[in-house]
Amino acid sequence: MPAFSIETSRVVDAPLDVVWSVVSDAGGYHTVVDTLTHTEITSGHGEGMVRHCVDTKGREWNETCTMWNEDASFRMTVELASYPASFRAMFKKVEGTWSVTPTETGTLITIRFDGEKKPGPLGSLAVAAMGRDGVLNGILDGYQAQISQRLAADQTIS
Repeated sequence: MPAFSIETSRVVDAPLDVVWSVVSDAGGYHTVVDTLTHTEITSGHGEGMVRHCVDTKGREWNETCTMWNEDASFRMTVELASYPASFRAMFKKVEGTWSVTPTETGTLITIRFDGEKKPGPLGSLAVAAMGRDGVLNGILDGYQAQISQRLAADQTIS
C-alpha cells in the first residue's frame, strides 16, 4: 500500500517547558484543530494513553499514544477499528508525531503525519487535503496562540 508522510515545523519564541506543556496537552488537541470539536483522554497518561476524538461532522474515533518521550515527543496512532467507515475506506494506518526541540532562538515544534493509504483516488485526495499548508500551519498557529497566551499570563503573575 502507498505510504505517506507529511511534516511541518515552526520555531516559536518561547522556552521548551512552556511549548511542551501546550503541545503535549493531548486532551486539548481540539482547541488547535479546526476540524475537531472535542478531544479527551479516556485512559492513561504518556505511552498507552487513549484519546477520544470527535470531528465537526460528529464522527468519532480513538487514538493510542504509542511513544512518549517527556519534554521531547509523542506519537498518537489511530485505532482503525474505531475510525469512521469513510476514513477506513481511505487509510490502512494513520499516526501523528509531535516533537519539540530547543533552538538558539526558541523552541522548534514539528508535526508529522505518517500512514498508509488504500489504493484509489479517495486516499490520495485525503492525503492531499491533510498536507495542504493551511491545515498543518493552522495547527501550528493554534499552538503559537496558546503559547503566547500562556507567556502573557505568566508575565502578569510575576
